[in-house]
Amino acid sequence: MRVSPLTPHFATGQEVLVVDKDQRVTRGLESVLAKLGLVVTATADPIRAQDLLLNKFFAVALFDIDTPTTGAGMELLRFARERSPLTSILMMTARKAFDIGVAGFRGGATDVVIKEPDSVPYLKERVVAAANDLAATTDRNTLLEEMLETHESFLRRMRDLSRQNVDLEDRVLGRANPAGGAGDTCSMLIVDDDDDMAKSFEALLPEADGWRISAAFTGGEGLDLAAEFRPQIVLVKDPLPDLPARMVTGNVKKLSPDSISIIYRLDRPDLPGEVSLVEGSRPMSLLTDGYSDPEQLVSTLVEVREGIRQKVKERRYLQIFRQTNLEFLNRYNNVRQRVQTLIARTKKQQA
Repeated sequence: MRVSPLTPHFATGQEVLVVDKDQRVTRGLESVLAKLGLVVTATADPIRAQDLLLNKFFAVALFDIDTPTTGAGMELLRFARERSPLTSILMMTARKAFDIGVAGFRGGATDVVIKEPDSVPYLKERVVAAANDLAATTDRNTLLEEMLETHESFLRRMRDLSRQNVDLEDRVLGRANPAGGAGDTCSMLIVDDDDDMAKSFEALLPEADGWRISAAFTGGEGLDLAAEFRPQIVLVKDPLPDLPARMVTGNVKKLSPDSISIIYRLDRPDLPGEVSLVEGSRPMSLLTDGYSDPEQLVSTLVEVREGIRQKVKERRYLQIFRQTNLEFLNRYNNVRQRVQTLIARTKKQQA
């Protein structure tokens, strides 16, 4: 597309590097291009030009082929093509020779322009057009990123509306617990060599309130039960007669990734007990001032159960949303990946 130098459009504010040993040329170009809103940096030193290219991005560069010596500008062209691949480079020459133009284009120049008064209008157009192209590419990337953010926001709103619709449908149809038994009944495994501990929890968390408690007296027995019915909560005493408590919780996580594991250590004469939630490599302390009575854990277990219930609900929401909008989600993910790839490729070229 031909862009008039009188209407620079996106070019305003773009950086331009001019390298020429003739001060009349550099001063003239500074004057002409500054009037178009371009920011011009001029030098006759190719070493300084290389340093500028390494430390600042220029949308356009104009190199004299014979600065500082005959043909030396070609070396600067090669440097710029390697270190600043997005910069549009226009080579200037006072020599009207076919081989010079060929060498410039083969070296990666956008254009080769003869240095004469009649070429000034054309040179201005080429500089503005190159600056416009780069700015348009940058604006396109910004627009694509904003589009992705908007679509992500739209997708979140779709999920929220789907969640509200599911809740409304459940209320209309009288489904008090649509998530099923996993959301209504909480299964808990207690691994403790003291039989009284499980009985105490059964009394505090009765089956009538939706608790299903199982007991194991050793770590090995606990792992067998965990593999059998995948408990939602696992309480493990430390120490056990056969296995370290952390070994038990680690293997339970492998057998049942969604299980919540809690390790407790009872009070001892010389050391207060403590209770920790085991999630990842670092346990999170739940009780640090001593632990001797299962009743101390009741409120915590109720909170954990509520968290599990909400997690089950969210999974159901997501499953329904995916089933209802599968074709749209596949198309959306495909377009998003293509746009992200395009943005990443352009940014890599600009780096």
